[in-house]
Amino acid sequence: MSAGATVLPRLAAGALASAVQPLRPWLPPVRRREFWAVQALVVLIAGGHALMETVGHALEPRALYLLPASLYFVPVVYAALNFGLRGSLATALWSAALTVPNIVLWHTGLDRVGEIWQTAIVLAVAIFVGQRVDRETTARREAEEGERERRSSEARYRGLFENAAEAVLLIDEAGTVVEANTAASRLLGRPIDALRGAQLASIGGPALATQLVGRGPQAIVALPGGRDGRPVWVEPILCSCHAQPDGTRELQVMLHDVTLQQERQQGLEEYARRILAAREEERRRIGRELHDGPLQLLVLLWRKLDQLDGFRGTEPRSLVVTEARDLAQATAKELRRISRALRPSVLDDLGLTVAIKSEAVALAHRSGIAVRFVHRGAERRLESEVELMLLRIAQEALHNVERHAGASKVLVRLAYDATAVRLLVQDNGRGLDPATSAAELLAAGKLGLVGIQERARLAGAECRVRSPTRGGTLVEVTVPQ
Repeated sequence: MSAGATVLPRLAAGALASAVQPLRPWLPPVRRREFWAVQALVVLIAGGHALMETVGHALEPRALYLLPASLYFVPVVYAALNFGLRGSLATALWSAALTVPNIVLWHTGLDRVGEIWQTAIVLAVAIFVGQRVDRETTARREAEEGERERRSSEARYRGLFENAAEAVLLIDEAGTVVEANTAASRLLGRPIDALRGAQLASIGGPALATQLVGRGPQAIVALPGGRDGRPVWVEPILCSCHAQPDGTRELQVMLHDVTLQQERQQGLEEYARRILAAREEERRRIGRELHDGPLQLLVLLWRKLDQLDGFRGTEPRSLVVTEARDLAQATAKELRRISRALRPSVLDDLGLTVAIKSEAVALAHRSGIAVRFVHRGAERRLESEVELMLLRIAQEALHNVERHAGASKVLVRLAYDATAVRLLVQDNGRGLDPATSAAELLAAGKLGLVGIQERARLAGAECRVRSPTRGGTLVEVTVPQ
């Protein structure tokens, strides 16, 4: 067989399928055995009708000839209930087709009109009941589909509700908790079963209940009880309001945990306050140093110059000049010392590595602590703000070692990698309490570690301050490049 002979039947079959597709909803369900059983019943009724008309034509009363045609209602209604309009209409048409010979051969006059009328009623019943069943079937299918979508949506919502990272509560108008998720259980420190039915004021405090139920002003509130002795701060967010079938409303509320942000904010405020106080103290110290040091030397130099202006003394003139030169040199030395304390010139002149090494050597000379300095990688100049930040952190870390750690050894390491610059200061002293927070450090007046972390954060660096298991304190700062 040629290729053309094979393709033509396929094209014809495709065209036939395309033509039949719009009529598919109206085609009878010929693939179902129940449909053919109904059609067999129609044939059986038609055969019985023909037999009655043949052998019982003379029977009385004459109205009995309508009885077989009435039996068509049984298969037609059954087909409508089970297959809808396409089943009932096909069955009714089949019944009408089987009734035509009977009408033509056996009936005349009013009898024929009665048979035709009854057949028309069967067709009308088939159309009416079939359409009604189709509408009910469509409505039921849509309702079932809507119910499946509702259950699927409820399951998705339940999954999102249960697995949400934020604490979510569902409360009614009276402030009673209707539902809570796992995150809310962790945040509030109660099991979910204990949260259901509890009053919001009892688990979140009156301030939280006033905001959400009493529509008070929105603000960050502290939960009662706290966590590990520290307050837990939350930002309540009203997500939605749902009306229930009984007319009541339920509020969906998210409790955003802002404890870290609140502690940082409070810490920054305390840090700023203490920094201002420290700055004023530093100004007083510099003022005293200038007054007690360079200023006194300048006064002496002034008097020596006055002596030269009206020299009448017995001392040789060269001796007064020598003393004036010594005073000028001492004044310059003192001013240089104060200048280095404000900003070490070695950082600008010789770079970060030499500046940090000089701080380490100075600590060893002052305190007798064994300080080891390690430098890795090829040194490169960084932005001036970054270099100053690393130097200040190294100074503060070494200052803490000298004053608070009680250490005997210190390691200072500065590493230049391809992607970052890392500074590490590690001692073998007493170490830190791992539970100590920034707020507690500030409350205790320990600004050094807080200042280190804030300096690194403002410069975009990563800072870790911790106590290793073997003891001591480790301060590590990483500046990405």
